[in-house]
Amino acid sequence: MTQWQRIVAKWLLPIFLLVQLPIAQADLRVPTWYDSNAVNVAPDWHYRVPINVPAGATVNSTIKVDVDFAALLSQMGVSGTFDINSPRVVRSTGALSTNQEYTDSVYAGATDSTGNNRGEVRFILEDAGAVTYYLYFDITQNGTKSANPQVPINGNFEVGATGAQNPTNWTATKANANFDAQIRPSENPSVTTDGNNQTKTTDGTPNTGLSSYMIGARTNNEPSSSKPAVTLTRSIVVPSSSAGNLVVRYRPEGWDSSANGSNNYDFLTVQIVGSTTTNVVAPALNNYTTLPFSPNLNTAQATATASGYGQYNGYDCDTAGTHRSGMTLACYSEPWFTATVSLSAFAGQTVTLRITSSHTTLYKTWFHIDDVEWSVVAATLGTPQAYGVNITLPAAATTFTTGQMLSIRAQVDAQPTASSNPVTADVYDQNGALVATGIILYNDGTHGDATANDAVWSNNGSVPANPTYTIPVGVPSGSNWLLRVYARDASTSTIGATNGLIHIPGQPNTPYSQANYYNIDEILFTVNSVQLTNLKTVAVLNDPYNGTTNPKNIPGAEELYTITITNSGSGAVDNNTLIITDPIPANTTLFTGNLSGGAPYTFTNGTPSSGLTCNFTALNNTTDCIDFSTDNGATWTAVPNGGYDASINSIRFKPAGSMSGDSTLGAPSPNFSLVFKVKVN
Repeated sequence: MTQWQRIVAKWLLPIFLLVQLPIAQADLRVPTWYDSNAVNVAPDWHYRVPINVPAGATVNSTIKVDVDFAALLSQMGVSGTFDINSPRVVRSTGALSTNQEYTDSVYAGATDSTGNNRGEVRFILEDAGAVTYYLYFDITQNGTKSANPQVPINGNFEVGATGAQNPTNWTATKANANFDAQIRPSENPSVTTDGNNQTKTTDGTPNTGLSSYMIGARTNNEPSSSKPAVTLTRSIVVPSSSAGNLVVRYRPEGWDSSANGSNNYDFLTVQIVGSTTTNVVAPALNNYTTLPFSPNLNTAQATATASGYGQYNGYDCDTAGTHRSGMTLACYSEPWFTATVSLSAFAGQTVTLRITSSHTTLYKTWFHIDDVEWSVVAATLGTPQAYGVNITLPAAATTFTTGQMLSIRAQVDAQPTASSNPVTADVYDQNGALVATGIILYNDGTHGDATANDAVWSNNGSVPANPTYTIPVGVPSGSNWLLRVYARDASTSTIGATNGLIHIPGQPNTPYSQANYYNIDEILFTVNSVQLTNLKTVAVLNDPYNGTTNPKNIPGAEELYTITITNSGSGAVDNNTLIITDPIPANTTLFTGNLSGGAPYTFTNGTPSSGLTCNFTALNNTTDCIDFSTDNGATWTAVPNGGYDASINSIRFKPAGSMSGDSTLGAPSPNFSLVFKVKVN
């Protein structure tokens, strides 16, 4: 190549008409993410775990599952302060479960330390199994949550203040105000009874958790003989099938007694009242030795040879500590007892659970009630999930050409809470090279964002200080360009990832991609770039001495210059925008006569064809394919003499049409050639 040539190609930016279509949900979570109000309006939840309710579980069953939130967060590679108020059970319909509770102080059926990020979740099933409910939870860094507004089951009396007579879902009545009917914390009070003035440090710890319910006479001596003295009730809706069992935990304490089949002195009665009445705990069941209904057995005072009243929790023991009725528990101990009864006779009914204590004045007696449950079905947890993000603009597989700017829009399931620029985008080219990073998306009504503080984040490049990405000249063409959007929360990564990225359990920690992280989305798009190359060659036709036989490049020689233009990119050159200028080689004179068909040049389409034409009209025509200049391209109105014209020092070609792109992105590519003749001076 003996001279540089300049090729100017202008591409008109296509105008895309945007049709309002439903926003795709492909990368948002399915089912739809729960939100109590609207996305980006506090509170928003950022994590959830499926609760797998087994087949055969029926509506109105009590579903129970233990949850270790620290372990769930760890599976997702994030840490933060678990928000104890955040657990919410959500039905498969997307609505909150009507009756639900999270008990921080119970785990694996036992009392558990509070504040250790684990506990027990229960809810009343509203959709027959097999079905998946979701447990939503969060960390305080993402915004604290208020207490759960749903009605708790409260069979464990963990909801309600110490001393409350009527805990949520329970109603208590007393024959005399001096009887006890109240929630009690874990305690070991010293109690003195009338009758013999004995004092005892008693066990007031709940069966599990932090609280139990106490009925009877512990605070005061019995103010009256009443049968019943205290009545505690609640309603229970029994499943219509697979009704399961009712289970009541209770503990008798005190100095008085009663006997099988008796209605005397102090005793506990637990009954189910529906179409019939069934005793669960009662003297009428004649089973004191398995389910004791009073602290002592028999209706006479205890002696060295018989059990009875006057001892603290003597059960069937005499005053010498010998069992008289075959019980094996330690005399004077304070264990919890578990009473279980089938609910099959009450299937489909709304029944009343009635718990009463009856008293005769003299010798204190009281009962603790805890962990009342019915129709319990154990569920299992699935893999924890986090909120998602979905790119809605550009659409996947959209085609861009050189000079176009990406307008980016993404929708989120929940508010990204990272402290700075929570939603950003990166762009990777056809070969996987990162070409733009940290593009900021906005949700404040600017930068193309239609509505501030909603679920959609945008950047259309309208603010020069905060651009997106413009496809530059010369980039590789192809359909594997990638746009990746990150919607980060306020968590801290435990796996070395960017803080706020939430890992998908079981996936590799890197790369930070949609396949590996919940709150990343990506799409592939196509770039059709124009990649023009030119090749200029020269061939000697003849010289004054050798003629056409092995001619030399010497004065008087005639030479043909060939310019070959190839488009190896997939993008087409915009219509009538390709301009090729070339200075006449030094020490040569341009031939402006008839080289081919009356024109001073030849134009040949290659294979594949360029799709262009280059028609000649006349030397003085400024609208055909060729122009001439005598001032090195400053102006293009010169008219040559029709022969060898030494005044012409530049030529310009203006092929008509749009030069085709390379649809196969491989040789051969669309091309054409231009040939003109000069004489060596």
